[in-house]
Amino acid sequence: MKILIYIESEKYNHPPVMMGKIIAQATKAELNVLVGVPKDGHPENGEAVADQVKIDLDGLSPRVFIKQGSPGDIIKQELLQKDYQLLITNADRISRFNKAIDVDPTLIKQSIISLLLTQNTKPKLDKILLCSGCKEDDFSLITQGARFAHDLGASVTLLHVFPGPVPTMYTGLDQIDETVEEILQTGTPFAQHLRHAVEILEEMEIDSEVKIRRGIPLEEIIRETQLENYDLVIIGSSKAHEGLIEMIMGNLTVKIIDMVELPVLIIGTRVLA
Repeated sequence: MKILIYIESEKYNHPPVMMGKIIAQATKAELNVLVGVPKDGHPENGEAVADQVKIDLDGLSPRVFIKQGSPGDIIKQELLQKDYQLLITNADRISRFNKAIDVDPTLIKQSIISLLLTQNTKPKLDKILLCSGCKEDDFSLITQGARFAHDLGASVTLLHVFPGPVPTMYTGLDQIDETVEEILQTGTPFAQHLRHAVEILEEMEIDSEVKIRRGIPLEEIIRETQLENYDLVIIGSSKAHEGLIEMIMGNLTVKIIDMVELPVLIIGTRVLA
């Protein structure tokens, strides 16, 4: 796997570097670190940050380089030049993407690159919440999420949320959990899909469990992260065909990033391997 970490020269953001280190150590990935210097910034600040990155990533032989210009331009240029599978940056970049989107479509690179946004990063990735989209016969999200968890040695909670109001029979969370096995045994397309997802996790020998909720997906995802001590949330792109910028700008995706106080990995179509 080839990883690109983006950090700014004006303030050293340690979480993306730490996350990149954790992933590279687990997956033997190639690390590339782009230090961005603003158009009116000072190159020496970029050099100082680059030196610190090399110290923090000692032993991993990262390629660390500095480019000056607008974040959107220099990131887009780098993504177009090399076949990266994963981009890691800090979650506060999202607000800047929003401000720049009308004049600078940042990160346009077909939606093949996965995006990891770091916030409240922990020193280990032991417990992952994988949000299932259950898109008919498309198991790319489950497969990539499972492979990622396997490499990290992490456990996985597979969460699926039925959208819409909560029926009386599913009023309590405990009641929903008690019906998981029963639901999985039905012949519905959803149950068949979820059973196959479970098989994928079991084949990779991942410690996993399934949780099913009914309600508003955003609210249920947030609630689950508050109930359990997760280290990472994995979600899929809701607009995979419209490019990476649409992937990170989709309403649900942005709301999850804004409201879930954990690192969020948005899986693209290029295999994380």
